[in-house]
Amino acid sequence: MDISGAINTAVIGMERSSQQVSQASTEIAQAPVRDAERQQRINAGGTETATQTPSESEQSVNANASVTDALVDLNVGKNVFQANGRVLESADEMLGTLIDTTA
Repeated sequence: MDISGAINTAVIGMERSSQQVSQASTEIAQAPVRDAERQQRINAGGTETATQTPSESEQSVNANASVTDALVDLNVGKNVFQANGRVLESADEMLGTLIDTTA
């Protein structure tokens, strides 16, 4: 792979991981809103329910799993971004070395 190919690949990888981090952040930020909406449905009619029905319990587990998945995606995106940044730094150093040796 030539240096320009490495740079392009790193930049594309950084863009994709940035999108992944953004999407995961949005999912995490919306989690309290979804939980509040679910709680409003549980409390419909002005009465609070001390126990959850099996369906409500399943929704709660799914919501927690969704947040967990989003946190994992956030960390993966961060690590992929950092790795691509290192590739970009290495390609930049190689390009600088090539320019220095030819000058």
